[in-house]
Amino acid sequence: MIEAFSVATAHHFQDALASQARLRYDVFVRRRKLDHSSWRGLEFDEFDTPAATYLVWRDQERVVRGLARLLRTTGPYMLRSYWPHLVEDGDLPASPKIFEVTRVCVDKSVDPIIRQTIFPELLCAIQEFLQLDQGVGMIGVTREHLLAHFVRSGIKWLGPTHPIEGEMERAFFVPTQSIRPVWHCEKLEIGNSVLAFGPETIPERTAA
Repeated sequence: MIEAFSVATAHHFQDALASQARLRYDVFVRRRKLDHSSWRGLEFDEFDTPAATYLVWRDQERVVRGLARLLRTTGPYMLRSYWPHLVEDGDLPASPKIFEVTRVCVDKSVDPIIRQTIFPELLCAIQEFLQLDQGVGMIGVTREHLLAHFVRSGIKWLGPTHPIEGEMERAFFVPTQSIRPVWHCEKLEIGNSVLAFGPETIPERTAA
C-alpha cells in the first residue's frame, strides 16, 4: 500500500517524513552525486512545504523505500522555477487540478521481486489521489523511456529533451485517466486501490 501525508499529518506516520528525506539523500546525493541541499543524511529543497503531499511505500520496518511528492501548480513548483524552457507546447500549468510530481525514487537495495511493484503502485496511488481531488492530470520532468515504459498511452510531451542534472529529460503531462500502468498492474496483480490514507489525510476538495 501507498501512504499519503503532508507536514501537517506526518505525525500519524512515525518517522516517514524523515525517512523519505533519507531515501532522497541516498538516491540523489550519495548515488547520483547531485548538488542538492542536505543535512546529516537528509535531502530537502524549497518545495518541501506544508503544501506538499508525500506518497510513500514503506517496508515492514516502516522505512520508506519508494516516494513521489505532489504539488499543486497554483504555487511555486520545480518545472516553473527551474526548467520553464522545457515547456514549448503551451503555457506552464497554473491550476489547482494539475499536480507536479517530483522527487520520485525507489530504493535499489530492495529485493528485485518486491522492487518491481513499487513504482507501478506509486503511479496507481497518484491516480487515486488525483481522482479523490478531482485532479485532471500530472506534470513533471523525466527521462522519456522511464515514463513511457509504464504509461503506454496518454503522455503529452511538452517539449524536446534537454540535459537536466546529467540526464536527457523531457517535461510531460499525463491526464489522470492515463496514469495507472495497466499492463504492469495486470502482470504484478496490483489491486484496484493501493492508496491508504491515515487520519486527516484525505485531499482537501478544490472548488469546481
